[in-house]
Amino acid sequence: MKQIILFVITLTFLACNEGNQAEDNGNSEIDANSRNTTLVKIENRLDNWFEAENFTRSYSYCWISENDTLDFTIRITENVSDSSLALRFSHRKPVLFSAAMEKLNSCLPIIKQDFNLDKLGYFHFESPIYYRDMTTELSKSYENQFGKKNISYKQLNDFLMDSWLEEKVGAFLNQFNKSTKRYGIEKFHILEKEDYKQYIPNSDLSDYPSFSIHGMGVSVMINE
Repeated sequence: MKQIILFVITLTFLACNEGNQAEDNGNSEIDANSRNTTLVKIENRLDNWFEAENFTRSYSYCWISENDTLDFTIRITENVSDSSLALRFSHRKPVLFSAAMEKLNSCLPIIKQDFNLDKLGYFHFESPIYYRDMTTELSKSYENQFGKKNISYKQLNDFLMDSWLEEKVGAFLNQFNKSTKRYGIEKFHILEKEDYKQYIPNSDLSDYPSFSIHGMGVSVMINE
């Protein structure tokens, strides 16, 4: 369960929208650059024993537009043991990864009021198929190097460490004088385009690649 803290902050995303604005791929892709949005901070109650023993606190940052919650949430938790932070993207509809990162950067001033981002140690987001720009770039590079065969987790890490994705993640981490330690995709495998509808059922797939690297989200371990 979640308890909404009594403050709501209206954001005008002029800086984001003056630059490269994300295109909407049909009604099913999140318009992460919507101008008329309100940022809401939510305190996540640590009810179960695991959360209570391992986390000091947890907040979610989400956006509301015209009385409807945008299907995109940034969640941050602080660990008890070392005060390190874990940052996660949570959504079920596709969004451009570049737009998601703009969304994250736009609310950093608010997040910094709650957390010391110098303690950021872990970053997690959904599988590449949920980010059309990411899966397009990664699939193209992956096919050039490996075709459509599965590779080892070490090869996968090496591949991602020298990829379009690392350019985006590295640029974000650089502002905190941090860098990527390693990548991981649990239950990594190749997902064929014919199976995309299981995950993004209402999406226009015309601009998607013929396959995507897939698994239980993408994890980024961050150097101290």
